Amino acid sequence: MEKRWIAIGDSFTYLDAHQDLWTDRFEKGYVTRTKEKLSFPCEVTNLGVDGAIVDTFVSATFPLGDFYTVLLGTNDWNSELYPIGGQTDFLERKPQTFVGHLGIIIDHIRQVSPTAPIFVLTPIERAHFVYARDQFHDALDSTHRKKYGYLRDYAKAIVDCVKGEGVVVVDTHSLTGITIANAVRFMRVLTPEGTIRDLQYPEFCDWQYDPHGPYPYPKEAWGMTYDGLHPSDEGAERIALVLADAIGKVVR
Repeated sequence: MEKRWIAIGDSFTYLDAHQDLWTDRFEKGYVTRTKEKLSFPCEVTNLGVDGAIVDTFVSATFPLGDFYTVLLGTNDWNSELYPIGGQTDFLERKPQTFVGHLGIIIDHIRQVSPTAPIFVLTPIERAHFVYARDQFHDALDSTHRKKYGYLRDYAKAIVDCVKGEGVVVVDTHSLTGITIANAVRFMRVLTPEGTIRDLQYPEFCDWQYDPHGPYPYPKEAWGMTYDGLHPSDEGAERIALVLADAIGKVVR
């Protein structure tokens, strides 16, 4: 019998349903790859929103599903809008905290599907992101501490705080093996002297990026991501392997 999968998330999830926008960057996203690995047929409702943070979904009404996945956090780290919060904030659904908002999202899911398994994924590490269609749109890699901590602190908060009957934390941050070191193979930069260099990790972490230079990530630079942030086919496969294993142990 076909299951109904409701996939909630940011651009990692969104792009899977809009692969036609990036045919030159990846073949299949993590949702499609996960679906192909499951032992049962399922229909996916992709609710990914490009640039989403937890606040994007705190007032959402979700459709009925047999199981749900939630992958958020990387934009929350980068946006610096809310503190991470702790276990009490999650349990009390404290607004204006990252984990509190995750709790609210879980409550909204429970309103329509009281017993459906909910899989909450942790955000993966990222290199210096540079948008392929606008080199002036960039963001620092996750070696940098933002206002409320490192990206790994958001992942740890999910592992430590997000609990409940039918809620499964999938620690993609740790289990996929995706790191800043393998997110890209190198970053192509323009030096102050006007030369072009290919910087590898960790040298590119503190490099002052100049958007007037070449695009930093030609195809030969792709690693687990194709732009420092979004999963390449290799990265999406890593996420799918971990997620499919977690879903397969719960959903029958």
